[in-house]
Amino acid sequence: MKISRYLGACALTLAGLLAASPLLAQSHPEYVPLGRIQAALYKPDSGPAPHIAFLVAHRTANNLSTNACPELSKRGFMVLCFNTRFINNETIVDWEQTPLDVKAAMDFVRKQPGITKVVLLGHSGGSPLMSLYQAIAENGAGFCQKPERMVKCANNIGTLTPADGLVFPDAHPGNPAQALRGINPSLSIANGKVAVDPSLDPFDPKNGYNPEGASHYSKDFQTRYYAAQSKVMNEQMTKVLAAKERMSKGDYTFPDNDIVLVPFSDQDGSAGLMLMDPSIPEFMSTKAPRKLLKNDGSVVTEIVHSVAVPELGQAKANREFNAGVKVLTFTSYLSANATRSTNSLSGIEHCSTNISTICNIQSIKAPTMVAAMGGWRFIGDQEQMYELSPAADKDFVVIEGAVHGYTPCTKCEKTPGQYSNTVKNLFDYIAAWANKRF
Repeated sequence: MKISRYLGACALTLAGLLAASPLLAQSHPEYVPLGRIQAALYKPDSGPAPHIAFLVAHRTANNLSTNACPELSKRGFMVLCFNTRFINNETIVDWEQTPLDVKAAMDFVRKQPGITKVVLLGHSGGSPLMSLYQAIAENGAGFCQKPERMVKCANNIGTLTPADGLVFPDAHPGNPAQALRGINPSLSIANGKVAVDPSLDPFDPKNGYNPEGASHYSKDFQTRYYAAQSKVMNEQMTKVLAAKERMSKGDYTFPDNDIVLVPFSDQDGSAGLMLMDPSIPEFMSTKAPRKLLKNDGSVVTEIVHSVAVPELGQAKANREFNAGVKVLTFTSYLSANATRSTNSLSGIEHCSTNISTICNIQSIKAPTMVAAMGGWRFIGDQEQMYELSPAADKDFVVIEGAVHGYTPCTKCEKTPGQYSNTVKNLFDYIAAWANKRF
């Protein structure tokens, strides 16, 4: 993730931000101050008073005007879109505090007249946020204090009110897994210079890289690359944990925290092989026949392959400081950006961290819907979430041709407008799912 996303301050006032989107005029959001978090309350302009409310948030991104807010309110729901206390600043994240932000939103919306059901919507980085809250709400604070967690929740979590259902549109497995898969293990820094291991270089044509189109990496290269990514993260974790141990003994420069630089590793995955090679099935395809919501609104069941096209220019971005280096602290690194693993594909110890959708969802029994975007790269991860969910009432669907933000993947289209209905199809499906159950 670009450094500006970590350190950039929000220059707009909330009022100006809410006025910036033309969609907002359709539902007249109301600013709601909730202690340390910011929130915007959306209600339908007409029709029956809603009895179902959605909570929408991301771990750090501004979600006050994300498209889920007006789209759901237009379909008859109350929607509270909110920002956590760590908005626009990954550097200061203390992940185990975020359930308290969801609690503030949940407590507020439960008190709204007519609301009888509340659904959590976790998109992208909102998926580990909402899944952690619900896992704690259903199982108690002991869930986030398990021995295997590298960082554990404090004793201030208390009792959380569970949601009635959860919706995960294009959820990802968790920020640590994303960070791991974004590492370029072929690069290192020695004596102030960048050293390259050509045997692991994902941007070397000898390893299958194509700078002008789809790359194709051999299984052997993939296996070595995924293991090398884990080796890089494990080595950095070891150093940070050793420094924390020295800190606890008073034998460190600072008594509380320090900076961690993570080079050649973009949270958005600039060195992730699936960005250059869309044919890797573990990321880009379902293993079993699944529901595919097609652009015309029909649903078919088949093995679903993402229509995503390769991302070009990753080699340049991965070498840059602004685009390829994360600036974190011991706290934000260990609590939100690191995980134990043996390889970045199938060897991730998801439950070594609290910021893992894949770990959290295994302890959630409320009705759960998972919707993968068919023009993006999380299809395999989301099928795994669906399979691991113990919910008796669960659903999985892929939205044909949608990118991560739900909009059409126009560069994936073979004919203009081929995927023009992605946003409508997704939110119509979510609305039907919620109304059927609640």
